[in-house]
Amino acid sequence: MKAYVFPGQGAQFTGMGNDLYRSNPKAKSFFDQANGILGFKITDIMFSGTADELKQTKVTQPAIFIHSAAIALSDDSFSPDMVAGHSWENSPRS
Repeated sequence: MKAYVFPGQGAQFTGMGNDLYRSNPKAKSFFDQANGILGFKITDIMFSGTADELKQTKVTQPAIFIHSAAIALSDDSFSPDMVAGHSWENSPRS
C-alpha cells in the first residue's frame, strides 16, 4: 500500500515550486491556473516573496496546497492508495 502525506502550514519557504514551475509544463499550467483562480499572482510570493509575506494565512495555505498538488499532478506515476495532509504552525496566524 502506498500513502502520501502532504505538509501543512509552517512548511512554506521562499522559492517553493519555482524549479517545478520552470521544468514541468503540467506544473506550470497548474500554477498559472491557481494565479487566475486566486485573483493574484501567488507564484510571485511563492517564488520570490519574503518570509513575512509567506506567513500570511491567506497565502500560506493555498501555497502549500498548490505546491503539493503540482508535485503530485506533474508526476505520471503518482498513484497512491491513500493521501493525508496536516497543518502545523509555530507562529500566530496573520
